[in-house]
Amino acid sequence: MKRIRLAYVTHGLSSNGIESLLVSIARRIDVERYDVTFVLALDPGVVPLHEPEILSLGMRVIHICDLDSLAKKRQYAVSLRRIFETERFDIVHANMDLLNGIVLRAAKQAGVPRRICHAHTTGSSYALEKSLSPTKLAQSLYHRTMRRWILQNATDLLGCSDAANAYMYGDRPAVVIHNGTELDKFSEAKAKADTAPDLRDAPVHLVTVGRISTPKNPLFLVEIVRELSALRQDFVLHWAGTGEMLPDVEAAVKANGLEPFVQLLGRRTDIAQILAGCSYFLLPSLFEGLGIVLIEAQAAGLTCLASDQVPESANVGGCRFLPLEAGAKGWARELCDMIDRKTVLAADPEKLRQFDIRNTIGELDRVYLK
Repeated sequence: MKRIRLAYVTHGLSSNGIESLLVSIARRIDVERYDVTFVLALDPGVVPLHEPEILSLGMRVIHICDLDSLAKKRQYAVSLRRIFETERFDIVHANMDLLNGIVLRAAKQAGVPRRICHAHTTGSSYALEKSLSPTKLAQSLYHRTMRRWILQNATDLLGCSDAANAYMYGDRPAVVIHNGTELDKFSEAKAKADTAPDLRDAPVHLVTVGRISTPKNPLFLVEIVRELSALRQDFVLHWAGTGEMLPDVEAAVKANGLEPFVQLLGRRTDIAQILAGCSYFLLPSLFEGLGIVLIEAQAAGLTCLASDQVPESANVGGCRFLPLEAGAKGWARELCDMIDRKTVLAADPEKLRQFDIRNTIGELDRVYLK
C-alpha cells in the first residue's frame, strides 16, 4: 500500500496545547498508512522539546526559520513553497492559526491536492488593544488578508470547537475535531496518587498549566491569588509553564508578597503528576480555542474554575465558569467558597471519551481518507 505523504505545519514541538496535541497524534497515527513530516517555523539547530521523540517514531522534521522579523517571514513563505514543490505531499495540515493563510497559499501554488486549515483559537492578542495605533491597523489588515487566503486556498476547514470555527471561518461549514489527549495517563496518575515530588506542601493545592502569555491572563491570576490570600492562607498555587510574560508574573508575585502562595514550576514534562497532586484547576483565559489542559485536569479528577471565554464544549462535567467581569475579588470569593464547601465536580465519562486521542485519530482519518 502506498503511504499517504502527510505534512503537519506548526510553529514548533514544545509543550503548548497545539503542539502537544500534534505529538499525541504522532504517537498514535498509523505509520503504515501515513508518511509523516513535521514542518517547523524554527531556525535550523534549534531542537524543541519533542523533536527527538518525533524522530524516534520514524518521522521527519524540517526546520525553516523563526518568524521574529519581517525578512524571516518572507523567507518562511518562499521556503514553504519550495519544500512543498520538492516533497510533493498529498496532504498539508496547517496548525498556525491565522498564519495558515500563508501556509495554504504556498501549498496551493505548489500543487498540493489536499490543504487543511485547523483553527485552534477564538481570538488574538492584538485584538485586545484599545487604541487605533498603526500596529493595530496593520494587524487588522493582516487578519483580513489571512482569512481571505485561508478561505481561498483550503480544501478542508477544521477546528477544535464551534467557537474556533466561527472565529476563523465565519459562517463557512467546518468540521469539529476534538482536541484529544492521552486521558489514561491523567486518570491513572490520580488513581495511583503518583504526584510530582517537588510540589510545595499546603492544605489546599491549586494549579494552573499553560503558556504564560496574554491569552492566559496571567496577571489577573496573580490578582486572584492576592485577593484569595486576604481571605485565607492555607493554599498554594502550583503554576506550570513559561512564556514571554514570566518576568511580569515574577515581578507581580514579589511586589505583592505572594511568594508563600505561588510556586512557579517552569516548563514541565510531568503534568499528569502535577495535576494528580492538586484539587482545583484555574483557567482565567481571555480566549481559548478549546483549552485542552482543562480536559486533562478534569480527566485527573480536578474541579475546575474557568473563565466564560473558554468554550462550553471544554466542560465535561468537572468545570464551573465565571465571568472575568466578576473581577479578582469575585473569583477569589468563589474559589474560597468552593474550598470551604469541599466542592467536587466530576467529569462525565462519556463526554470525556470524546477527547481521547484515539477518538481524535479516528476523526482525522475520516478527513484524510475521504
